[in-house]
Amino acid sequence: MRKTVSVPRFWLLLWGLVISRPNYRHGLLPGLVSFLLLSGCQSAAFYTQATVGQSELLWHSRPIGEVLADPQTPEGIRERLTLVESVRQFAGEVLSLPANRSYQCYVDIERDFVMWNVFAAAEFSVEPELFCYPIAGCVGYQGYFNKADAVAFADSLATQGFDISIGPVAAYSTLGWFADPVVSSVLNYSEPDLAGLVFHELAHERVYIKDDTTFNESFATFVEREGTRRWLASSGQQADIPRLEKFQAQRDAVIDLIRSARSELQVLYMEGLSVEEMRWRKVAVFDQLQADYSEMRRAGDANDWRNWFDSHLNNAKLASIGAYHDRVEFFEQLFERANRNFEVFYRLVEELEDSPRED
Repeated sequence: MRKTVSVPRFWLLLWGLVISRPNYRHGLLPGLVSFLLLSGCQSAAFYTQATVGQSELLWHSRPIGEVLADPQTPEGIRERLTLVESVRQFAGEVLSLPANRSYQCYVDIERDFVMWNVFAAAEFSVEPELFCYPIAGCVGYQGYFNKADAVAFADSLATQGFDISIGPVAAYSTLGWFADPVVSSVLNYSEPDLAGLVFHELAHERVYIKDDTTFNESFATFVEREGTRRWLASSGQQADIPRLEKFQAQRDAVIDLIRSARSELQVLYMEGLSVEEMRWRKVAVFDQLQADYSEMRRAGDANDWRNWFDSHLNNAKLASIGAYHDRVEFFEQLFERANRNFEVFYRLVEELEDSPRED
């Protein structure tokens, strides 16, 4: 299952405040030191890896035009970057998404994922643990450029009794603070998936509401879906739309299964039972979820989520899915209210900023 994310914007936004935005290769150390002086040791370690990771992406990125003109560029990369340029133009002209500096550069990260996110939830809660940062507020996960760092942080949370989950991330958005590059980890995506990823990340640059991860990710997921359908229709690939819709329907069926288990657990945790009884009933819910998915898969009604289900199921894993999908239906309804006009739709979304959780 593909994952993208609009965070670690928390530290990127902060970094944008303490260094000069136009010159990415200079002024980094003074800004970092200034912030670390205001932070505890644990925060210092996190912000250091974040700053170093982001600076490496910016340092090694090259303008797409330069990459395309380079005779040493493999044809496969050339084709995918040409596609990104077309998708980016479509995003601005048709979807009214920001036509800024993002996705005008390319960087080969020489690994499968650009970063790893750590999700956490209490043993008897389906709500994600929040990690709060200056400027951007609180979000439901914490991102690391190095997998070992993510594992170490997750282990530290597990020793405190949290359910934890680590999810690989193929791309993320800095909300326009920096010129987000196209990373090599996404070039093996299918054309619809690559287009959808660009739409998803640019959607975060169009609308971002502080302290509401589910709102932001569900909004971007909706824009990704509707944008991909329009992209296929406009690029002469109408025949692929039914296949895309079938794929999305099967994915939604699995997500509904997961959300149902999450709702069941939410009720369970509020019943005031003993710790021992809650633990065995929690295990029973996850066992049933696993069995229901296996049956759905055998019937041909579900996408291939075996990697997700084969790893340890817990509250944190359920929370990681909810962030991206819990409010997609709400945004679908809002889009209809906007007469399927993106500019009107974005204005309606922005009006919700003061009360993002109210439908």
